[in-house]
Amino acid sequence: MNPSLVFTIANSLTLVAWLVLLLSPNQTKVIPYLRILVSGLFLGGLYILSLSIGFGNAEGNFSSLQSVRSLFQNDEFLLAGWVHYLSFDLFLGTWEAEDGKANNIHRLVLVPIHGLTFYYGPVGLVLYFIVRSLKTKRLGF
Repeated sequence: MNPSLVFTIANSLTLVAWLVLLLSPNQTKVIPYLRILVSGLFLGGLYILSLSIGFGNAEGNFSSLQSVRSLFQNDEFLLAGWVHYLSFDLFLGTWEAEDGKANNIHRLVLVPIHGLTFYYGPVGLVLYFIVRSLKTKRLGF
């Protein structure tokens, strides 16, 4: 496995998935495919594959920042970390779209939120929660 090539493929597919989410005239139909096939099976599979190949070839663990830095010196673990972000951010984006529709949040309002979720995960999620609570006049779920 060439981690650089897999990185490029994962990034490209994820970008296409986000564009489909943003531009699809019927998000309700595409969300399950994006969530299950792309975020879950494809990116999740790449994550498992990257971890499996990286085990035994990497030093470090998750006990300290220095240990994590050492772990991510291994290209497969670094790739797994990146794919982890891609997968969960796309999952969040599909959830935001679904929840936004349920709460009557206009799709155009979600565009900058999705952009932030794609690039900065939790920043987009926090902004979504703020917008949703302003729209629904309630906090939480």
